[in-house]
Amino acid sequence: MRKFTTRRPRALPFRSLFVVAGALLLMAALAPKANATVLVYFNFEDAVLGGAPDFTSDVVGAPDFNPGGGLVLTNLTTTATVFAATAGFLQNRTAGDIDTANPGLAGGFRTTPADNGSYIQFGLNATAFSNMSLSFAYTTAGNGFNTVQLFYSTDGGLNFTPGPSAPMLTGGQPHLVTLAVPVGADHQANLVLRLVFNGGTSMGNNLQTIIDNIQLVGVPEPTTVAGGLLGLLGLCWHQRRRIRLILPRCGFLRSRRA
Repeated sequence: MRKFTTRRPRALPFRSLFVVAGALLLMAALAPKANATVLVYFNFEDAVLGGAPDFTSDVVGAPDFNPGGGLVLTNLTTTATVFAATAGFLQNRTAGDIDTANPGLAGGFRTTPADNGSYIQFGLNATAFSNMSLSFAYTTAGNGFNTVQLFYSTDGGLNFTPGPSAPMLTGGQPHLVTLAVPVGADHQANLVLRLVFNGGTSMGNNLQTIIDNIQLVGVPEPTTVAGGLLGLLGLCWHQRRRIRLILPRCGFLRSRRA
């Protein structure tokens, strides 16, 4: 006759549960970081040619439901004297962007000497992200801006720290600028990123420098994954009575012959 024993009836199921949970948390801590994720994306498409630019980021959820959008809904602000919606280009579009293309819309600057030092900026909560980089596509004429520098603020825009800069090449073909966001911006809840443009020598109101498809990408931290697993463990604990009923049927009890 077969008899079933459980050693300690409640201890074994929960011991197994915590062993599995501990193993998952260890795997999360040791796992390599995930691929970069698009945090913020400005494609400038929700505007009218020649009118005011679209200063709102495109997002994967409401209100855009754009698979190629970013995770964060935020707004761009600028000190540019003239910044208007103009024809854009395809460089630096996200792979899943479903908005208008060929060529779509972009934002254009007036670039007189008085406009040097003009900037565009946006803010976001970057608490769970690091290893960020900011990129955008552009064209600039001979009298347009020829340098851009990244600044960042961790106090919501009260104080800014200078970051990397890059030249902006003239000519008719679009180019790409990618700037690494300094590590001091990692995990900051009140982060503001600012792009400052200089070198303009135009004497008129023409849009000499045009930018499009601004992307901020970042890497989620393993602690974010571990937090999710802890939440799953909490759910399992909440359902412990059901687990006690299920585990004996799944081979967690030992048997022996009398």
